[in-house]
Order: sequence, then C-alpha cells, then structure tokens
Amino acid sequence: MTEILLAIHPWLGYAVFLVVLVVTFLGFGRAKDAREFTAGPYAFGMVLLDIQVMLGILLYVVGSYWNEHPEIAYIHPALALAALAVGHALLGRARRVQMAADAHRTAARGLLIATVLVLLSIGVASAPPFL
Repeated sequence: MTEILLAIHPWLGYAVFLVVLVVTFLGFGRAKDAREFTAGPYAFGMVLLDIQVMLGILLYVVGSYWNEHPEIAYIHPALALAALAVGHALLGRARRVQMAADAHRTAARGLLIATVLVLLSIGVASAPPFL
C-alpha cells in the first residue's frame, strides 16, 4: 500500500497545483467581470487539496516519515497544512462577503496563497536533503 501511495502522492500534487492555479485565474477573471459568486470551482480546488493532504498524512503515518530528513519530516507537511488552512479560511471568508467581485477576489487570493504554499511544499519534497 505504501508503494501505491508513494506513486500517487507526487503526481497528484502536481495535478492539484495545476487545478488550483487554473481556479485562481478563473477567480480573478470572475472578479473582473463581477459575476455572481458561487463557491463551486473554489470548493473543487479545495477538495482536491483536501484529498492530497489526507493522502500525505496517511503516507506520513504508514511510512514513518517523521524519521526522515527535516525537510520531509517537518517542512513539507507544515507547508501542505498551511496551504490547506489558508485556502479554507479565505474561501470561508469569501462566502460571507457581500459584493460578488470582492468575494471572487478573496477566494482567488486564498487559492493563490495556497498555490504558492503547495509549490513550495513540492519543491521542498523534491529537493535533495540539506544535510
């Protein structure tokens, strides 16, 4: 099972990065057009990120990755959890915003920050160890 998770997790990370990036640009475009706010596309990006983080947590526990290099043991999971937290927090805030353009902009900003954190997490995981 660990081998399957090890095969899926990195590729899904790249897919999540691309989907969240596309949804981010979609959000900024919808803010510019001042379309009515619907959380659907943003929620789709966040659900993919949720699945990726849950797979990562499962892999972390099953594979005992807390014994690895600090980049893999601590920094990679912390960045992934931060991306998840920021994305969910700003999507929740966007749902409460009254103006549609501001709601799209808030959700897109949250996903943009999440995208950067996901990219950093991927970079940390794929870089050679520091020590």
